[in-house]
Amino acid sequence: MACPAARSGDLSKLLSPRSVAVVGASENLESISGRPVKLLKRFGFKGRIFPVNPNRKVVAGLECFPDVHSLPETPDVVLVGVKAVLVPEVIGQCSERGVPYSIIFSSGFAESDDPAAQDEILAKARSGGMRILGPNCQGLVNFADSVPLSFSASLDSDRRPLGSVAYLSQSGAFGFASFAMAAESGVGFRYVVTTGNQADLDLVDFGMVFASDPEVRLLVLYMEGLSDGARFIEMLRFAGERNVPVAVLKVGKSPTGQAAVKSHTAALTGEDEAWRTIFRQYGVIDIEDSDDIADLGKIFGSGKRPKGKRLAVVTTSGGAGIIMSDRAYDLKLQVDPLPSRTRGLLEQFVPPFGSTRNPVDLTAQVINDPGNFRSSLETVLECPDVDMAAVVLSMITGDSGAAVARDLIEVSRNAVKPLACCWLIDSEQGGKFLEQIRDEKIPLYGSPRRCAWALARLAEWTTRPALPARAPSDLGEPFMPKMPAELTEYDAKRLLAWWGIPVTREILCASLEEALSAAGEIGYPVALKVVSPDIIHKTEAGAVALRLKDEEELRNAYGRLLERSLKARPGARIRGMLVQEMVSGGVECMIGVKRDPVFGPLVAVGLGGIYVEVLKDLSLRHAPVDSAEARRMISSLRGFPLLSGARGRTPKDIDSLAETVSKISVMALAERTLAELDVNPVFVLDKGEGAVAVDAVVIRGSGS
Repeated sequence: MACPAARSGDLSKLLSPRSVAVVGASENLESISGRPVKLLKRFGFKGRIFPVNPNRKVVAGLECFPDVHSLPETPDVVLVGVKAVLVPEVIGQCSERGVPYSIIFSSGFAESDDPAAQDEILAKARSGGMRILGPNCQGLVNFADSVPLSFSASLDSDRRPLGSVAYLSQSGAFGFASFAMAAESGVGFRYVVTTGNQADLDLVDFGMVFASDPEVRLLVLYMEGLSDGARFIEMLRFAGERNVPVAVLKVGKSPTGQAAVKSHTAALTGEDEAWRTIFRQYGVIDIEDSDDIADLGKIFGSGKRPKGKRLAVVTTSGGAGIIMSDRAYDLKLQVDPLPSRTRGLLEQFVPPFGSTRNPVDLTAQVINDPGNFRSSLETVLECPDVDMAAVVLSMITGDSGAAVARDLIEVSRNAVKPLACCWLIDSEQGGKFLEQIRDEKIPLYGSPRRCAWALARLAEWTTRPALPARAPSDLGEPFMPKMPAELTEYDAKRLLAWWGIPVTREILCASLEEALSAAGEIGYPVALKVVSPDIIHKTEAGAVALRLKDEEELRNAYGRLLERSLKARPGARIRGMLVQEMVSGGVECMIGVKRDPVFGPLVAVGLGGIYVEVLKDLSLRHAPVDSAEARRMISSLRGFPLLSGARGRTPKDIDSLAETVSKISVMALAERTLAELDVNPVFVLDKGEGAVAVDAVVIRGSGS
């Protein structure tokens, strides 16, 4: 596999520059154009700083230059904070000077009413081989090397704990604000990058680089949208292969949100269900708020991973322990009673009026004898039936609180299993204790719910399924270009058959005589259908007759169907009549495809016939899927018992259905003009007898 730097470009000069120029540098170090110089000096930047402003000789004690051309050397990075109308000239100078990177803070480009201005600066940059971050961004910070290339006020704080979280945000203001909130709660960051309009460098470029950093334990993304879903998925794959979890806060789901995204960064949002499908399939942790960033940063930043979902709760409050257990149960964690051996060991530390089950309730007796806390917690963590532990403490103050905090820290240092703490105490009584715990990077939460949520996400990610199969290298020859622009059911099933998908035996007929002959060849009973690109829903138009048992019934149905069809759809183009074998028995299912504008084809499977509309029982994946993944899709359906043989029913051919789903997913990739496909019903026959497509609708698109 190629290294990520080769695929995303070597960003080392951007992340760790030896020299930085600040265009528009101001003597007012609290202004947007003055803060970059202030922050570089405050962080102790070891490289050279070149303020650029034609109206100044000195800025913050540094020699100031009139323009980029006059700089004594070519800087690695140029920070641009001037008005939008001046940006093209600055970028032109940078490009001519051979500057490798520029970060454009200025707004008024693709997010405004003048998107052509963004194209202009990008063209100027590319003419000199320069890469751009932004415009309309707040820059980046590399905490590992103390490099702030930003103007954000959030960086004025002395609380900048170095850690293992890499945070990428399309929004500059939200990105740095949520970073500051998480850092204040004890989360340590390695990188923060805001990408703004992503005219050039985007989240994926940085994500590939950060996923290759062995010090990064969590990659967090705030996303409004993207234009290349394939690159994003490749980044998710790379991170997954490197065992780096990815959490995404995706916005723009509501109509109002989608409109705001368009005006904010001009991003293509895609349909929400497509995003959720990608997240589930590629192991992305779906987050919803800034608090989630902090909560995940704490638990993943510890570096400890559970082997499963078995949680032990140790508490000094029975009520708080129950709340933690309830929330953990809601989130699919296992809070099972501890084994008898462990409970026996705990009995020497837990008072008789407490509990050794799970949660382990030490009661407020800890105040009188805090030493039992450490012994109990060590015993629980040593239990082979425990994968991780949560400590829920109540208002333990004074010397007892200090002892509990000290013991918690000591146990955490020696623990291999994940350990999180929820201490229900105010800052006045417990501020010192809480600060000690945060400094030790012990995941600390203010509520049982948030603690349980973070542990559940950790366990869910650690036990996630393997990454989905990659697309086959040889997809086969597309069949669609050989077909009419508007496809009928007959055309759709020819397409399916081309890809090896079983379809009903059928013959397209131009006359009653041909229909009678076809029925004789196929064998009664048969179905008769009007074939027209203008009649998609044939049943509603009265264009279908089923179970015709002989020649007389076929004769009577032939003219009747034509008359009904033309009455329902006046002027419909009739391509003929389809004589089709009747399929009986089995369970009706459906398989569908929809091509998402960002991620490409998504494949769905569910119960078919009327059930798909009534129950909406569908399982969705990004194509392609192999047969094993298709089988997992099928088994996740609420209606799966109808296929598996519940209540003495004959099991159906689930393997054949899974194989059909897989073949259709590969077909959807190869047939690039396929916009939508609805194969409904697919009759799934008894086990060993296969599955057959009875009806299909194909909608073509422009392709890509």
